[in-house]
Amino acid sequence: MIQYDLQIGHAYNSEYGAYVTYGVTAFNRGKAICTVEDISLDMKKVEQLIKVFNEEQLSPAHLEEAIENYLYDFTI
Repeated sequence: MIQYDLQIGHAYNSEYGAYVTYGVTAFNRGKAICTVEDISLDMKKVEQLIKVFNEEQLSPAHLEEAIENYLYDFTI
């Protein structure tokens, strides 16, 4: 069974300084199989996205496409 979880990253920009970014990691039987970093600066939105991925049992093959759709449509 695939399980998605929040991935926390740290980035730095000379204009804004240090900041935290949020992404998604897919796990299969406890082993990380893929990660998409830096989806958003808004943790709540990424957590909502992860909730949908877990509820719908999204295939990792469609992870990047689902994130792209989210980023372009701004909806879950």
